[in-house]
Amino acid sequence: MLEKLYIKNYLIIKEAELCFSKGLNILTGETGAGKSIILDALGLILGNRADYSIIKNENEKLIIEGHFDFTNSKQVKCFLREKKIFTDDNNGYVIIRRELDKKGVSRNFINDTPVNTTELREFGDLIIDIHSQNEHQSLLRKETHCAFLDNFLMGNSIRSYFYAKYTKFKSTTTKYESLLKKKEELNEKKSFLEFQLREINNINPKLKEDEELETELKKMENSEDLSVLLMSGINYLYENEQSVVSGLSFAIKEIKRAVKYDAELEKIVTSLEENHSSLKGSSEEIRDYINSINFDPQIIEQVRTRLGQITFLKKKYNLKLVELIQRAKSITEQLNITENLDFELEKLYNELLSERKELYECAEKLSKERMAASKTLEKRVNSYFKEVGLELAEFKTGIDQIISIEEDHFSVKKGNKIFKITSNGLDNIEFLIKANKGSDFTPLRKTASGGEISRIMLSLKASLSGKDNIPILVFDEIDAGISGRIAGKVGKLLSYLAKSHQIISITHLPQIAAMSDNHYYISKQNINTGTIAEIHLLKEDEVINEVARLLSGEKITEASKVAARELREIKK
Repeated sequence: MLEKLYIKNYLIIKEAELCFSKGLNILTGETGAGKSIILDALGLILGNRADYSIIKNENEKLIIEGHFDFTNSKQVKCFLREKKIFTDDNNGYVIIRRELDKKGVSRNFINDTPVNTTELREFGDLIIDIHSQNEHQSLLRKETHCAFLDNFLMGNSIRSYFYAKYTKFKSTTTKYESLLKKKEELNEKKSFLEFQLREINNINPKLKEDEELETELKKMENSEDLSVLLMSGINYLYENEQSVVSGLSFAIKEIKRAVKYDAELEKIVTSLEENHSSLKGSSEEIRDYINSINFDPQIIEQVRTRLGQITFLKKKYNLKLVELIQRAKSITEQLNITENLDFELEKLYNELLSERKELYECAEKLSKERMAASKTLEKRVNSYFKEVGLELAEFKTGIDQIISIEEDHFSVKKGNKIFKITSNGLDNIEFLIKANKGSDFTPLRKTASGGEISRIMLSLKASLSGKDNIPILVFDEIDAGISGRIAGKVGKLLSYLAKSHQIISITHLPQIAAMSDNHYYISKQNINTGTIAEIHLLKEDEVINEVARLLSGEKITEASKVAARELREIKK
């Protein structure tokens, strides 16, 4: 519910704060005192287009702030979560604030989180129906009519059951389309992938093979120099008379002769003998290495060719050898997936057929339930029409099934027709109105005036009492063109509807004003700087006086007070 509305610098309203209650909140007052300004201000925080010319002074800022309590509203909490708007402990308390200045700057906030006007409108559509010549008339939007009718079916689980099946079917369809697209993409690349795999596998490189081949080729291409250098080295180490090994052997013999004079020298002899043995071993390894050097030009050419093939692949794919080998593995896996996709696609397609059959059957049941419910709703609404002064009007729910020109996953062919399944089922629903006897039924959005729309909505809301999701209803012009007798019935209907909704209504009729749970009187005050509006919450005796004024005019008589009390007694 709307708990508080704060307005500052809006035309003749300098600053005002209205605290609304549950039930029926009535606004009355002088002509031009600012009653409609209050509803316009409410429309602004719900995302209506701003007219910056209403801001009088350059230094003033127009501020409107609405305080709402949606503690028990799941749809509000869901909206706030989706928009990542902070709430204390998720308690559903919401503050909407809009600030405008003369320069044309608009700043909008929900719970101190900046939002754009589109998000304000989205939120407004969830919480308030404003019925006047302005926006937020959900009844005039054809796409809301299905929800109206389904709310009338709230006790029936078929709608929830259908939507659960639709959501599951939509998910399966998405999976199938995604897998099909993946297969098509793979098929497009299949020839190319197979060519790449064949090219890599024909050469079949091994891990680190390029490094090994480069080392081997370097060794073979420089085999002559390598042999000369190694032969020279081995001569110095071992094979000539002045070699390191020969010299070391002589040194060991001489030191051994000295051991008899000092046994400590034995350790040195042992160390030298170990080095002598190591040098001999290294010399033998060098000799073996020299013998292994391949001087065969044919083998050198083979190594060059192999290394060239691997280098070509690396350059072509701009990959290192380890990445190239991994690429071949990845391509193999992708090609294997392509082969397995046919099985998965067939499985998913069969699931689609089964789920669509169940979904269509469920949608048909929902259509039958809606058709039956629409007849009951029509009777209720038409009975309320008589009470609100629309005796000649007739309400009807237009229901027809959606026909498609081509088949897809969300369509079913029956005979020569293709029926489309949407999130609302098979049905295209629109409320129709016949304004007078003998005329044709036409769409509601093309027929009714502002006052009629308000009374039609009142009739619909009364028929749906306790079943619709929009908690706040605002009526302006609901009393347009109705007599005192009808006004009394409208007032009673508003009072009845106020048991399940918070209602804010501007009225000029005492029969409606007398039904208030909370009554504001708006007046004009002339001051030196101009005219300002004053807003006063009436006490019970003041409510009696205001109803009496509406009955008798500016001069309140005792008789009008008695009549006002009688009208208040009707409410009680």
